[in-house]
Amino acid sequence: MFRIILFVLIFSANSLFSQIIFNTSYHNLGDINKEDKKYFDFTLTNAGKVAANIVRIEEPYGISSRFSAKTIEPDSTITVRIKYTPRRKGTFKQDIPVWVSVNNEPITFTIEGNALTFDVNETMACPDFVRIQKPVEERATLKINVVDVNTKKPIKDATVEIIWDGLVYKKVTTDKLGDALQNLQVDNYYLVVNAEGYGSKESDFSLDNLNNSIQFELGEPTKEEILAKEEPIIVEPIIIPEPTDTISTLELPVNLYAPNNVVFLIDVSVSMKQKGRMDVLKASMIELLNGLRPIDKLAIVTYASSTDVILESEYVTNKAKITQLIQDLSAGGYTAGAKGIKKAYQVARDNFMKDANNQVIIATDGAFNLEKGDKTILNDVTANYKKGVFLSVLGVKNEKWTVSSMSAMAEAGGGNYLHIESFAQAQQVLMNEIKAKSRKK
Repeated sequence: MFRIILFVLIFSANSLFSQIIFNTSYHNLGDINKEDKKYFDFTLTNAGKVAANIVRIEEPYGISSRFSAKTIEPDSTITVRIKYTPRRKGTFKQDIPVWVSVNNEPITFTIEGNALTFDVNETMACPDFVRIQKPVEERATLKINVVDVNTKKPIKDATVEIIWDGLVYKKVTTDKLGDALQNLQVDNYYLVVNAEGYGSKESDFSLDNLNNSIQFELGEPTKEEILAKEEPIIVEPIIIPEPTDTISTLELPVNLYAPNNVVFLIDVSVSMKQKGRMDVLKASMIELLNGLRPIDKLAIVTYASSTDVILESEYVTNKAKITQLIQDLSAGGYTAGAKGIKKAYQVARDNFMKDANNQVIIATDGAFNLEKGDKTILNDVTANYKKGVFLSVLGVKNEKWTVSSMSAMAEAGGGNYLHIESFAQAQQVLMNEIKAKSRKK
C-alpha cells in the first residue's frame, strides 16, 4: 500500500512540474487548391518546471513536420508546423502523434481538409521557419496585488494560482508589498488567491498590455460564505486497489463502482465566456477525466448556435488527447439547448452499456424555459430516464433564478442539480456525482 501511495504522489508531483499546454490540437485546412498553403502552425507551451524534449513524431504518408526547437524550456513556447501534401483529389484526415519526454502518452495533432486540385511535382518537405516569418508571441507582465480588506495593508506570502485552460499554470507568492509579478502570454486566465487567516478569493482576468493589473482584498468572510462553509462536506474514504489491479483509479475502484458511459453536454454560448465560467468548468472536467478508467466511456457534445460532437464516445484510454480537447473548448454564439440535449441523448443511447451508469451531464450558466418553448425538453428527459439514461445538470456560476428550472430537469432525469462557483468546488463535484450514480449496490 505504501508503494502505491508513493507512486501516486510521485506521479502527481511529476505532472505538476511537466504540464504541456497547446493552442489547439486540431485544424481544418478547408478546401485547398495546388497553389494554396497546406500547413498549419500548432504551438506547444511548457508550463512545468523541467525542460521537455520532443522525442519522436509519427508522420503518416503525405505528412511532413518541422519544429522551431526540439527542447521546450520551462515557461517557453515552440511551434510545430505540420504540412499535408495531397497526391489525389478528395477529403483527407490525418492524426499525427508526437511523443514528449515529460508525457506518458503521445500528443495527437489532427489535420484535415479537402483537396480540390493537386500538383504531383510538389515537394513534400515542410516549409522552413527561416523562409516564412514566425508569428511574434504577444506577452504582458501581470501585476497581482493582495491587501487586507479592512486596513488596505499588503498581505505578504499570499499564494496565487494562475490557471490557464483549466490547469494550474503558475503558483506564486506575494512579496512584502503584497505584489506578485508574472510575464505571461496575452490571454484569458483564472486567478485563485489564498492567505492564511484571510480565506480565499478568485477571479477571471483577461490580460493584455493595457489591462495588466488586478487587486484582491482578503478578509473576514461574509455571512453567506460562513453559511456555505458550515454546510457538511461528505468525503468518501479513498480505497486503494490491490497492486494486481491495473484498471482501477484511486477514485473508482472496480470492485465498488460499475463502468460509466458519460456524455458531457457543454453550453458554449457567449455568456460562458464571462466570470471565468469556462475555466472552472474545464478544471472540473479534467479532474473527473483523471479519475476515470479504461472501462469508462466519455463523449463531449457542445451547443450554442449549433450542436457539435467534439469527442465521439470512446473508452478513456488516451487522457492526454481528451485533456487537450477540453482545453480547446471556447465560447461564442447564442444558446439553443433543446437540440443539444437531443444530440447528447442520441450519443448516450448509441453507446449504451448494460450493468453500467449511463449518464448525460449538461453544464450551463443559463435557464430552460420549461413553461414555453422548452416544455418538450422535460418529456425527452423523462422518456430517456425510463430507458436507463440519467441526466444531471451542472450550474456553472449561474444566477439563483436559474436554479428552479435546472433542478426540475435534473429531477425529471433521475439525476441531481450540481453547482460550482469556485475553483476549489470544481475539483470534486463531478467525481462525487459519478461515484453516487455508479456505486455498486
